[in-house]
Amino acid sequence: MNDDTTPRGLTEAEARAEYNRLAPIMAIEGRTMDEHTKELLVQLLQKNITLDDALDSILRRRGQTEQ
Repeated sequence: MNDDTTPRGLTEAEARAEYNRLAPIMAIEGRTMDEHTKELLVQLLQKNITLDDALDSILRRRGQTEQ
């Protein structure tokens, strides 16, 4: 497979810049994002993890805090 045709995500700097653009919008809506979830979003934007990976991580973390 030719790696030149493989879709690539954003660089880390680009992904963090995207988060920084979204944060004020979330704040206006009264929402916040903890550091763990922010890092998951950055990894998603970089295509380092899949949405399923992120959801699994969130659900595992939520399960740990409910115990």
